[in-house]
Amino acid sequence: MVRGRPLAVLVVAAAAAIAGVLISHDPVSAPAGQRISADHAVAGADPAPTEAGAPPCPVPVPGASPVPALSGAMARCLGSSQPVDVGAAVAGAPTLLNLWASWCAPCREEMPVLDAYADTPGAVRVVGVNVRDRPSSAAALVRDLRIGYPSFTDADEVAGALGTPPLLPLSYLVGTDGSVRRLQDVLVFRDVAQVNQSVAVALGERQKR
Repeated sequence: MVRGRPLAVLVVAAAAAIAGVLISHDPVSAPAGQRISADHAVAGADPAPTEAGAPPCPVPVPGASPVPALSGAMARCLGSSQPVDVGAAVAGAPTLLNLWASWCAPCREEMPVLDAYADTPGAVRVVGVNVRDRPSSAAALVRDLRIGYPSFTDADEVAGALGTPPLLPLSYLVGTDGSVRRLQDVLVFRDVAQVNQSVAVALGERQKR
């Protein structure tokens, strides 16, 4: 047993380090709608003691229709106590959604790459989706890595709405038309050029439709 996870789970996760990390049996979360984070319970309704300094929530584009696949999927931004409808929050602008967890080693490698991409001219909006994790651990990693893009947490409903496979990290591109496409050409982004290429391909395929 290591950090509360059975050894068998860690062995499987290590074997998947290149392709991503298995998340289906991570013990820090229960099914969506049934989980109350231990950190949040200790901190009460105010997440500030454990999540201070997290980047602010994405701002919805005025008048944009909610993303159908994510409409009604609730989460909250790190640093905020208020749950929001993620389908509404990310509507109206091309958005790269990246599912991650603090215990996921490939996620830790990928997040600085996504952060660098988010600062490049012409980049689409980047928003993290922290799943099956402790919000305080997620916030600590965001601070340690100096990540500048926002992340939703308590976001297992979002993963469920996307029908995600039991792997991390995972990235999806949300189009201005509300479509959602999984980015599968690169399993773990290692440099900004890979992100640019993957997003460009996804945007190009949408424009052809």
